[in-house]
Amino acid sequence: MRFAFLLSLSVRVLSSSLAWVSRAPAQAPGPYVCMTRDFSKRVGYVSPIFNVSPDNATKVNPAWNQVMTSQYGITALPDLSCQGPYPRVTTADSARSKFINLVQNTMKQKVVQLDWTYAGAPPLAVAAAPAAPPAAPSPAAAPAVLTAADRQSAEAEVPQSKSYCEVNYRGVFDCDCFAQAVLHHRLAHPEEWIRDVDGARRPPVHDLAIGITYKLDCTECLDDQRLMAWARKTVQEQFGQAVMGNRITQAQVDHYADCVAKAFPARLRASPYLHQIQPAMNEARISCGNPRG
Repeated sequence: MRFAFLLSLSVRVLSSSLAWVSRAPAQAPGPYVCMTRDFSKRVGYVSPIFNVSPDNATKVNPAWNQVMTSQYGITALPDLSCQGPYPRVTTADSARSKFINLVQNTMKQKVVQLDWTYAGAPPLAVAAAPAAPPAAPSPAAAPAVLTAADRQSAEAEVPQSKSYCEVNYRGVFDCDCFAQAVLHHRLAHPEEWIRDVDGARRPPVHDLAIGITYKLDCTECLDDQRLMAWARKTVQEQFGQAVMGNRITQAQVDHYADCVAKAFPARLRASPYLHQIQPAMNEARISCGNPRG
């Protein structure tokens, strides 16, 4: 009798657990965009922006590479031609537009805009901002004043900023310097506030990293030797599997990594904001040509 009771209890607990799992919300898909250059033909290829679910994130690059190889004959492909998920469609559109502008206007090369998306996902449109009617000139708002409470809050944030750097930007910056850069930004911009249904608060460091509304100038923490070392290590690690699979030689990777490392600091200094690290790295890669020859 006791065994039957325990068995019944176990079944009910298991059924309850399975029901909870089945109700757990799935992760939302995020926007991706794929971009590749054919260095020999001097042509760039770019996809529309499209959503990809987290379950399919590892499948996007192989699918794009297969199209590039089978339809356009490109065999020298970077490991990550498809970037994402971006936090917003507008962020993905900005990266896509920058690639097109760089290839088409700066390098004076052709850009082919494909209609390919992963698994036939519908392309994501970027809504144009409605034209605002001309407004009557209004008196300039009084500049925000830094209060003692603002200063105290900014100083108390220093350890949190350092931890954020150690998780997200280790190797790029000295994290003590990064925390001070955030502090200096807070003190210089007491007017920066987010106001929504949750009330008013300072934009978190994550918002400064995205750079859509508020931007963190990293000039005071840019050290060329540190940036070169980080760029070189990043490239070498990304090609690690390709070297092991004999798809590229270690000497080719080292040569390419040295080139990217030399180009990266100048690209970042040209636009020294936190959200420009990856675009600066992409520009350095493009300037170094084909890593395989």
